[in-house]
Amino acid sequence: MSVEKVDLPQGVANEPSLRRTVVAASVGNFVEWYEFAVYGVVAAYISKAMFPTDDPTAAMLNTWAAYGISFLVRPVGGVFLARLGDRYGRRHILYVTITLMSIATFCIALIPSYTTIGIAAPILLICARIAQGIAAGGELAGAAAFLYEHAPAHRRARLVSFLGVSTFCSIVLGSTLATALTVALPADEMQSWGWRVVFATALPLGFVGLYIRRSLQETPEFQQMHAQRNATVAEPSSESLWLTMRQNGRAILLYLGFGTFYSIAVYVSVAAYLAYMLSNGFSERAALTINTIAGLVIIAGILLSGGLADRIGRKPILIGGATAMAVGVVPTFLLGSTGTFALGLLGALIFAIPLSVFLTPAVINVVELFPANVRVTAGTAAYNLTVIIGGFMPFVAVWITDATGSRLAFPAFIAAMAVLALAVVVVWYREPDSDHASTQVGQELQR
Repeated sequence: MSVEKVDLPQGVANEPSLRRTVVAASVGNFVEWYEFAVYGVVAAYISKAMFPTDDPTAAMLNTWAAYGISFLVRPVGGVFLARLGDRYGRRHILYVTITLMSIATFCIALIPSYTTIGIAAPILLICARIAQGIAAGGELAGAAAFLYEHAPAHRRARLVSFLGVSTFCSIVLGSTLATALTVALPADEMQSWGWRVVFATALPLGFVGLYIRRSLQETPEFQQMHAQRNATVAEPSSESLWLTMRQNGRAILLYLGFGTFYSIAVYVSVAAYLAYMLSNGFSERAALTINTIAGLVIIAGILLSGGLADRIGRKPILIGGATAMAVGVVPTFLLGSTGTFALGLLGALIFAIPLSVFLTPAVINVVELFPANVRVTAGTAAYNLTVIIGGFMPFVAVWITDATGSRLAFPAFIAAMAVLALAVVVVWYREPDSDHASTQVGQELQR
């Protein structure tokens, strides 16, 4: 019954070391989401800088299409990086992703405008977005597996929840920086060079993150699994990916059922609602301020509820969060069309509060549904399939509103997706075992 009987790395039992692990795992997630957040914040400036401006709607659609393209390559790039993580170690993914993401984001700041280089501007933007997509594809599952496998069984949800905290800290930073630039700079200077500053800052952020990650130790679960693999089996063949998909197909489909709504909800909160307010009479300063306050509330909600999934289980929280967002999304967008700061903020909070609770069990299931030997590969495949849909939500919002002429068409679509997620969780989701032991380490701890 004693933990001392298990020969684990000292860092697992050492609280300061565990805190360093949380910071190191979260910092890359911060850089990834910083870029995706600031893109949404400055999308209006990108549309004027990188595309022809004779048709503003077409320019904005093209901007969101470029935003979504990176999500199409995420499954391919993510699975490639994830296979390296399952074969050679979780920490190697974390080095690669933060480096590639930081460089690609910085490059967006350097792209000349459409009026300067013509069609080459959107092409270069798309190339940078593809590189970002490859990097982002392996980040979340790799970081989540790294935290999950380092954490004590009774604190796994709590520790993984800090990935959500880092996500919205980056969103708040991006919104704050963009708001400060909008206030400080005249509109023509913001359009000329101010929006580029938010992308340029990704490079120093990336250097800091890489420095923090330099001393990461491999997870105990992977160390033991790797030792057993070397002693008993040959190197995995090229068929391993397909075997992984076949053997874990049910779990992947389960995650798609409710994880797709998680991706949609995050992108609604980060980008779509902001764009909706801007198109309905809110000033840039007011809309960005609302976005920032909502991000702070989500951070507080995650910190307060992050450990709740360890105490009462994942399923009740998934059900409660999906139900609240299904009911609240239409009022959220109705309030976001008023042009009034207080009502716009209320609308943001109606959606943000249940999202903050829903987030932790959604993220931990990226890795918890799968066994350790394929955890990163299967989790990456499942998660990145969901973000293909989530990444195109701002585009869908513009298109469906324009096609129907109804401001309620898009929120009604979101509500339908929430109901679908709720049905999947109620019917098919089962709580994991008490410690979800998937390797000998977990089994020994259980004994």
